[in-house]
Amino acid sequence: MTTHFVIRIQAALEAGELSRGERRFAQFVLEAPDEAMRLPLAKLAETVGVSEPTVLRCCRKLGCANLQDFRIQMAGAEAIGMPATHVAISPGSPVSDIAAKVFDFSVSNLDNLRRQIDVAAVQRAVELMASARSLQFWGNGASGIVARDAQQKFPLFGIPCIAETDSHQILINALSLEASDVVVVFSNTGRNSTMQPSVAAARSNGAPVILISSSVDTPLAKAASEVIKVPTLDNTDIFTPTISRIAALCIVDILSISVAQMRGGAGARKIKSMKEGLVRAFRDIPS
Repeated sequence: MTTHFVIRIQAALEAGELSRGERRFAQFVLEAPDEAMRLPLAKLAETVGVSEPTVLRCCRKLGCANLQDFRIQMAGAEAIGMPATHVAISPGSPVSDIAAKVFDFSVSNLDNLRRQIDVAAVQRAVELMASARSLQFWGNGASGIVARDAQQKFPLFGIPCIAETDSHQILINALSLEASDVVVVFSNTGRNSTMQPSVAAARSNGAPVILISSSVDTPLAKAASEVIKVPTLDNTDIFTPTISRIAALCIVDILSISVAQMRGGAGARKIKSMKEGLVRAFRDIPS
């Protein structure tokens, strides 16, 4: 499955792969894709404030043979939905523009996730979770919010679970796990160093660890039993994660519904009983 071309540009910017002039060109493309598609090479370089060779070098670094190939890749990105980016929201933008771009950004990112999701990896994760004695959801910061959401869903299927966001408590929990327990770790970057000792402890105790992350080539991904890749346009080194959180929440929904189906009638009866109890308790309806 191909990576959305805009994600490739964003990744090159985040990884520091581009020179100063190349970064200027890449950022211009993200901010003004229509102009980048329309302007001839000389005018494009002049508008960006770089040399023509700089534009061509940037195209090659992004995997394109030349500017024409670059524009073909851009056209393909537009065909499946050109994501808005945070840098496209200028200071002083009206709320209407911000709302439109945030919605566009979210929809584009979720569409990209839908196209790239590794269903086989999700299936393997579902099988691990459905047969678990207990589930632990770990995450720090914004990822902790996703862990809490997962904790809210999975007890409905009769599986005891814990969501933990404190690194010390996570390690304490990891050291007490057994092979019948399953851990789900949320880390958008996959580079959360405080989580690494806990993942190592869980694996040494035989507990499978499922990582939900934007990359499969990180220390946490290499230590995990299973990785569900959630590609995202968020630059979390600069911005508070927004789109990555929404994408991870969608993965939680997919996992929870799939686990419920796999567990069959017992899980459905558990949910029915729970819902009836909530109605009686909070809506003043007699049993």
